[in-house]
Amino acid sequence: MGELNLLVVDDSDVQRKFALDLCRTIGVSRLRDASNGSLALDQLRQQHADVVIVDLEMPVMDGVELIRHIAKESLARAVIILSSKDPVLISSVGTMAEADGLPVLGTFNKPLNQDLLRCGLKQLGSLTAQKDPSQRLEEVTADDIGVALRSGYLTLYYQPKLTAKGLLLKGVEALARWHDPVKGTISPAQFIAVAERHGLIDVLTRHLLEIALQQKQQWQRRGVSFNVAFNLSPLSLADPALVDWIAKLTAQYGIASGEITLEVTENALLGELASSIQTLARLRLKGFGIAIDDYGSGFANAQQLSRVPATELKIDRALVHNVATRPQQRTILQNTVEMAHQLQLVTVAEGVEHREDFDLLRQLNVELIQGYFLAKPMPADKLMQWMQTDLAQLRKDLR
Repeated sequence: MGELNLLVVDDSDVQRKFALDLCRTIGVSRLRDASNGSLALDQLRQQHADVVIVDLEMPVMDGVELIRHIAKESLARAVIILSSKDPVLISSVGTMAEADGLPVLGTFNKPLNQDLLRCGLKQLGSLTAQKDPSQRLEEVTADDIGVALRSGYLTLYYQPKLTAKGLLLKGVEALARWHDPVKGTISPAQFIAVAERHGLIDVLTRHLLEIALQQKQQWQRRGVSFNVAFNLSPLSLADPALVDWIAKLTAQYGIASGEITLEVTENALLGELASSIQTLARLRLKGFGIAIDDYGSGFANAQQLSRVPATELKIDRALVHNVATRPQQRTILQNTVEMAHQLQLVTVAEGVEHREDFDLLRQLNVELIQGYFLAKPMPADKLMQWMQTDLAQLRKDLR
C-alpha cells in the first residue's frame, strides 16, 4: 500500500493525526492532510489523490460539498467517508458520491478502525481491473440486431453460481453477449433495450434460450449436470404463448424443467402485476425455477415479493458490493436475507468482488454466490476447463 497517494481531511487535529497514524501502520507512506474541505480542494487541484478520507462535519467547506467537487472534477480515484453522525446519513452521502461516479471504499462511523481501513483500501486495486476496455457504447439499430441474429454474433457466456459454504457448483447464469466484427463488443444493456423498443425481444429470447438449451444438452451428455439460469424481459411476461413455447422447447432438448431457472427483474413486479404473476405461476406449475433478479436496485417491496411464485431471490450488487465496509448496508442486506428465508426463497448474492464481502455473506447465511471474486462470465468451452482447474484452486485458496 506504500505507493498509494492518500489525503486525510478532518478539522479535528486529534482525529486527523489518528487517521494518519493508522494509515502509516498499515503501510501507506505517501500521506497528506488538510483541516477543512477548502484547503483539501486546493491541494487536490494541484495534485490528485488515489484515496481521500473525508470527515463530513467541517467548517469552511463540509465533507458533502468536498466530495461533490472531487467527483465532478475527478480529483481522486475513490473516497472513504467518516462521520460521528447517524450511519444513515453517512450511507446516503456514499450513495450521492457513487451516483456522481466516484467510488466509495467505505462509509464508517468515527473513530476509524484499522481493519476496516485496510479492507477498504484493498478494494482500490480492483476498480481499474474490472473495467473491460472492449465494452464500448456503440449505436445499434433494429437492423443491426437482425443481422447479428442471422450471422451468429449473438451468443451466451456463463457465470458460475457456487454455494457459499463448500463452493459447490450449483448452476450458471446464461448472459447475452454480442461480439460484432465491426463494432466490437456491444453492451447487453444497450442491445436488449433496442430489442425491447422495436418488438424484437421475443425473437432474441427464443434465439438465446435455444443456445442455452443446446449447451445444457451437451453438458448432460458429458455427465455434467447443473442448473442454468436464463433472463426473461419483463415485456415477455405479457406474451400468452411464452409458457407453452418455453416448456415445448425445453422438452425438445430433453431438459427437465427443474434444471432451468427463469430470472425476471424486480421491476417486472411494478408493471402489469396480474399478467406477470399469471405467467410466472404457470411456469412454476410446469416445474421451472423462478428467480427475482436485481432485488434491491428498484422499488419492489416485501409485500409485492410475497405475491410472486418465486423460488430464488437474487440480491443486487448495489446491496452486496463493499458491504463489509458499510455497516448500514450490512443491516439492510441482513434483513433482506432473513426476509427471503422466511419466504422460503434461496438467496443468491450477485456482484461479489472481494474476499471480505464473500466472508460476510457466508456469515449471513447467503446460500449462493456469484461474482468476479469467484469467476467472470465465460464461453461454454472455458467453463469446463474452469471446473477442472480453477475451481479446485479456488477451494484450496479459500479453505
